[in-house]
Amino acid sequence: MRRPLSRAARQAATAALATLLLAGCASQAARNLTAAPRPTASAFELEGRLSASDGERAANGALTWSHSPTADEWTVYSPLGQIVGQLVRTPHGAMLLTADGRTERADDADTILPRLLGVPAPIDGLQHWVQATPRPGARVLSLDAAGRPARISDAGWIIDYMEYAGPAADAPPRRIDAEWGQARIRLVIDQWTPRR
Repeated sequence: MRRPLSRAARQAATAALATLLLAGCASQAARNLTAAPRPTASAFELEGRLSASDGERAANGALTWSHSPTADEWTVYSPLGQIVGQLVRTPHGAMLLTADGRTERADDADTILPRLLGVPAPIDGLQHWVQATPRPGARVLSLDAAGRPARISDAGWIIDYMEYAGPAADAPPRRIDAEWGQARIRLVIDQWTPRR
């Protein structure tokens, strides 16, 4: 017949078990999951619907984005279809043209993209986010059943892939939710066209 453990032995066993569980949770949180290989387009065009908020202001409308390694052109439309603003990035800098005819120039698009979107999203990050491909330094936090990223952490942003365009492992994202503090972006991609 087994003798019951003393109170001290039970406490020691409980403490050891708790330590093992916490260590397992910590290593799981620190681990960077590996997603299934995904095609990455260096150039693409997309059309979609965008909503953004910084905790005080909110905006929504349609978006078209043409991207290549050396240039970007963003056009944001109001819900009624009028152009709210257009941002063009080239190797020589970036220019924002607003609906009231004002023009703003900057050395890089990250400086003036927040004026178009209303939140300080990194343009280099966005080109990876819309393809569900983590850029260097980003971490995949969870995967969906097809091995695709379900959640990524990137430069303080948490990007959730709420829906993909289909069940295939290489299907592009359809709905993306990203947040960083009070800043939130939701993008629904209606049309995705990779370019060569």
